[in-house]
Amino acid sequence: MTNQSVQPSELHSNWRNFSNSEELQRLEVLDERIDRKKRSLDETISERQKIMNRSIRRMRRAQGKT
Repeated sequence: MTNQSVQPSELHSNWRNFSNSEELQRLEVLDERIDRKKRSLDETISERQKIMNRSIRRMRRAQGKT
């Protein structure tokens, strides 16, 4: 999802500059978790889209459309 060549500091707001080292470590864990959940959601939405498209094709064939 994210471009690996971009530094993490370039992706985040200025408030992160005021986080201490413990908070930065926690933010790193949370960011990774958020990225995994986003990827999972993207995969789930993609699968739903494929099922929907197949169903629409079946529906159109059943109605005599192409």
